Formats: sequence, C-alpha cells, structure tokens
Amino acid sequence: MTERFNALNMKKTESRAILLQPPPGDLTGPYPALPYLKAFAEPRGHRTWVRDLGIEAFHFLAREEQLKALVQRASRMRERLEAKGRLEQDEQRQYALLASAVWMERNLRALGDAVKTFGSARRFRDYRQYKRSCRVLDAFFRLLSAAHFPAEIGPADFTSAQSVNSPEGVFAFCDPSLNPYVSYYEEVLCPQIAEYRPTAIGISMEFAAQSVQAPVLAKILKERFPTVHITMGGAYLSQWVLLMQEPQLQWLFTCTDSVVCGEGEEAFTGLMDRLALEQAPTGLPNLIHIDRTTGTVHRFDQLRYPDVKELPPPDFSDLDLDAYLIPETVLPYSISRGCYWGKCVFCQNRYGDNRIRRYQTVPVDKALDEMSALAERYRTNHFNFSNDVIDPRYLERFSRAAIASGKHFVWNTDLRAEKEFDADLCRLMARAGLNSVAIGLESACRRTLDAMNKGKDIEIVTRVMKDLYDNGVATQAMGIFGFPGETESEAESTVEFLEDNPDRISYYVVGLLMVVPGSRMHEDPEKYGVSAISYEGNHLMAPLPIWTSETRISARAVNRLYARLERLEDRYVINEYPYVGSLSTNHGFLYFRQGPGILKQLKTEETGPYERLLDGLRTMDGQARTRNLKSLIARPLIPVELFRSPYPLDRMTPNRHAYGPSHALHHVGHLDYLLSPVNTIIPVGVTERQVLKHLDARKNLKSILSKFEGDELNRAVSFLLALASQGIVTV
Repeated sequence: MTERFNALNMKKTESRAILLQPPPGDLTGPYPALPYLKAFAEPRGHRTWVRDLGIEAFHFLAREEQLKALVQRASRMRERLEAKGRLEQDEQRQYALLASAVWMERNLRALGDAVKTFGSARRFRDYRQYKRSCRVLDAFFRLLSAAHFPAEIGPADFTSAQSVNSPEGVFAFCDPSLNPYVSYYEEVLCPQIAEYRPTAIGISMEFAAQSVQAPVLAKILKERFPTVHITMGGAYLSQWVLLMQEPQLQWLFTCTDSVVCGEGEEAFTGLMDRLALEQAPTGLPNLIHIDRTTGTVHRFDQLRYPDVKELPPPDFSDLDLDAYLIPETVLPYSISRGCYWGKCVFCQNRYGDNRIRRYQTVPVDKALDEMSALAERYRTNHFNFSNDVIDPRYLERFSRAAIASGKHFVWNTDLRAEKEFDADLCRLMARAGLNSVAIGLESACRRTLDAMNKGKDIEIVTRVMKDLYDNGVATQAMGIFGFPGETESEAESTVEFLEDNPDRISYYVVGLLMVVPGSRMHEDPEKYGVSAISYEGNHLMAPLPIWTSETRISARAVNRLYARLERLEDRYVINEYPYVGSLSTNHGFLYFRQGPGILKQLKTEETGPYERLLDGLRTMDGQARTRNLKSLIARPLIPVELFRSPYPLDRMTPNRHAYGPSHALHHVGHLDYLLSPVNTIIPVGVTERQVLKHLDARKNLKSILSKFEGDELNRAVSFLLALASQGIVTV
C-alpha cells in the first residue's frame, strides 16, 4: 500500500482522483467498475487511485488490537444488560447477539487461522477446514453486529437505506458506536486522502448493502474535505437517483456534489476535465450535479454508453490482490456489455430511463490479448466474465481462438440456454476453459416463460444444461416464484424440474419476483398483471417498491414451495454468499475446478457423520446395536464454549426481523448454553455436560451412552444428534 501510494504521490500538478468502493463488498475478489474507470481516465491525464475499502477495513478490524477493543466493548454491553434483570424485546435481540458472540470473544486467534485457510490452496480445498473457517468469519461479523447493535453486519451485508428509511436514519451511522467502519475512515483513510490531495473523490454504490455506507462515507469526507468535489455512482445508485424527487435529491446532495448514472467512463473523465479547468460540469452525459450557488439540480438528457471496442481493460494495479480471502486470484473482466435478448419483462438493466443498453462484445482478438496481459501481470488465469449474458456465436469464435492461441484460461459466465448451444459447442467451450455457467431458468412452466417473454423452451434448457454438465461445466439454475398469473401447480413444475434433474444441475437458487425500476413491469404494470406499485412510506424512494397483483400466488403457497426446496437442499451444499454453494461466487468458481458435481459430493461428506451416527443409534428390541456403537468414535470438529446466562437464551430472537416473545424476559437463575461458531445456541444440563466430557476423552458411542439410562439416555442421544447435525462433532 505504501509503495503504491508514494508512486501516485510523486506528481503534484496533475488532476487526480481517488475512487472508493465502500464496504460491504466481496471479500474474495475485486469488483470491476472502478478499475475500468481508472483505465479509461489515466491515459487522459487524470491520476486515479482505486481503493477497495471493504477488504481494507476488514483487515483493519481483524487486527489483534481492534479485536480486543471490540471484545471489551461487547463484554461491557452484555454485562450492562445482565445487570438490568429485565429485557424488553429489542434488548432480547441484542443480548442474544452478544451471547452468540461470546465464542468469538474467547477464540480470537481463530479469525487469523480462518484467514490463513482462505489463503492456502491446500487448506481451502479441504472442505472441513474451509467450512469451519466460514463459520469463524461469520462469528466475527456477528461480534461486529452485537457490538454495534442495531446495525446488521455481514461479510457482504450492512443495514440498508430502505430499512432505516430516513435521512436521519442513514446519517446516524456516522456514529462509530453504530458503524465499525467509521474508525477505519477516520484513522486510516482520511489521513491518506489529506496527503494525496485529490481534485475529486468518487464513491461507488453498486448494491443495496452499500446504500447506507456510501452516503455516510461521502458525508464524512465532505465535512473533512469541503473543497474536494465528491461524486457518487454505481448500478444501485443509478436506479435509485432516477426515482428520487426533489426532497430526496436535496438530501443526497448534502453529502455529494454530483452523481454519475449508468456506465461512468465518459462522464467521470468529462467531470475531471471540467474540474481541472475550474468549470461547471453542466451538460455532461450521464451526470447529475448541483449548483451550490443556486441549489439547482441539473439532470442529463439521456444516458449514453461507451463503445466497448474502444475501452481499455480494467487496471487492478492499485489493489492488493493478495489481501482477498481466496487462494487464487479471480479477475472480473467485461467481455460484453448489455443483453442481446433484452426482452425479459422483469429485467431492470435499463437504469430507469426505459432505454436498453445496446449489446456489444469485445472483439475476440482484443479480448484474448487483454486477458493474456492481465494473466501475466496479476499471475492468474482465472476470469469471471462480469456481464449480463454472451451470445452463442461470439462464444464459439472466442472458444476456437482461445484454443488456437495455446493459452489456458479458466472462466465462467452467465448464459441464455439457446438451441445454438449444441453438444459440440458445449464441448468446445469446456475445452476453451469454461468452468461454470449461471443460467436463467426462471420457470419450468411454458406459460409462465411466455408471460415473462423469456423466449425459450424448457426442453432446450434441459438439454443445454445436460450437455454442459456432461462436459465438466458446472451449471447453476436460477428460478423465480410469484410471477403474476402463475399458479401454485405451475410454480411446482419449477421445483419438480430441480428435483428431477440432479444429473445436470450443480446448484440452484429460487427467489421471489421483484418489480424494480427500469423493468417493463415497472413502466407498464397493468400489462403484466401488476395491480399497483407503491412507494408510499418509502421516504427515500429506495428502488424496491411494494407491488400487488390479484393473480399472484398466496404467501402460504410460496411457503409450501420453499418447504419442498428445503428438502431438496439435502442433496446440495447450500451456503450464503460469498461462500462455496452460493451462486456465482469466486469460492464456488475455484471449487468447480473439481467437477460439476462437487457440491453434491461435499453434501454427502457433510451429512455422512450425522447419517452414520443416526444409523448407529437405531434400536433393535429396544437396545442399540453394540457392534455399530463400538465402531463409532465421536470427536469435536469445532471448539465449543459453555456460557452461563441469567436469561433463557432459547426464548430470544437474534434476528431483528423475526417476531419473538412480546413480553419482557426476567432473570431466571443461571442457565448453561453451548456456543460455537455455528449460529445456534444449545441448552446444556448435567447430561449434556457429561456427554461433552466423554467426547473430549474420544470414547466410542457405546462407552459414552452406557453411562446413561431412561430419560438421560434420550437426552444424550438428542444432544449428540444436534451436535452432529450442526457439524460440531463427527464420527
């Protein structure tokens, strides 16, 4: 970091900008937007420094001194609540988080070990070690959430603007007691900005999870550097700002001077040109700005998009790629922009101006030259094609050229399952390095697909996924429930498709339909069966409205569908982003090097100990099978901690969106609970303590269970099954 900063700081007379990706972000790899801006701006005379604050702030907060301070803060908060003797509902949620964070408080070194696992190819591929490290990382973020309650903080999550729903609610997170990232901004970022002396600071808001953090960061920097031009941009903000009315715009421009909408290369460079000449940025494409003398907000006429054939490749030189939590760097690369189909009625990739971006691809020779240069410069051959979708004719040309070049690339992408993707083309793409694809299944019902204007046949989807899978390419199916007019039986056909095709599906995800700005459904709702779209009560006009339809399936039907999906999850590893088993993640990308069926194999290995334990505990004439029990030795996989609480933790609701007991909880004496990195708190009594003692002695199950009879034996068996089902012990 210091060497890169000194190199940037050598020339004092240049126009210069610092571009910031605020937390939360992807801790496993860089996002492409700001490196593309840098690559476009620097040849035009504007020195640009790209920062990924998500990964930087993580390493700052994970330092030993920061962890100790965090633990002390959480401990004091927990002690204050315990001293009250009575907890109201919000206090119950906070205390449940603080209690679950105790494991992290007592195992601080586990975080450093987890980070090392993510960085080690050998340990990363050992799924048992990998899964434990994921749980430790989650435990760290639960500790952050507990110590900064009511902030909701995860590896890729933070409280959203829509959830706080007011300017005051957003800017409340300028308080370091609510926002752990503020200390990083003040202690590290601001001094570096002061030394760098930028002409402008750019802040990206790509996701809803950054909708609080980005304006908070902008406000802090605006107050600290009032003469520096602050500009904001990003995909989420582009949708949001085009919905904003005067009150919301005036709020936004209290912390920023301009907003770049859509693709920002030309707008950002034009802004820097104007700032260098001390001119107002009026009339620039894709730019909204405020005149500070009059308070007038100036909007652009229409969005403009650059020609991808003229764009340089992304420049990641400012980023410490070794800092990301992954053993091999995966680089994002936009080999195309826009969608060649562009007709799906729910798609929002039009930034709210009802004009779809023209589909363009990077010329094949140019793409291969740029990927070769990036691979050599950053010592990796792994590429995530960061795009909407790529047409089959282009992929055929690209694959043939990649094979002919002799270069070995490993890449993934999103695809439409077109008939042109025949067995020969699927085989060709696999030979060219295609590792995994995400395919928009959406629905397995033809009538629903036609209503969505997907323009595809489920038989073709089935065949393409099979051809890809058989050639070693992992396939990820994406579905949607709740399209207007879809019946429960039609939605069930999507579940049945997933159930019936494990031989061609590596992973799946099914979400609920959202009607969002920029989509045809949002612009002409009645045409697509939407009765009403409402922003009532949405004081910040966040781009996630409430929508209703008289022909939408019921909530009970949706719950039944998800119950079937939960049973289907027994076949697949399902983890939350950014881990293996989450859709289109860098970790999953690397794991798919082991084959398209790896997640199902891992699921079998993950559930094996529980199944072996369950089989060993099956009874015959009321007596456990002695032979089976003697052959099973249970041992802990994850360290556990016993925690004594004056409150009944199992009656609390750590999720602030869950509805727990409405009454207050009182001291009930001291109750013991088992804590681990898994976010499950298990009550512990005398029997459970004895089981834990025997587990530590590495005794076989026959020896352990022979110490109990009657109700105690039943409790011991239930406890062992609970530990095995959570992956806390293995046999």
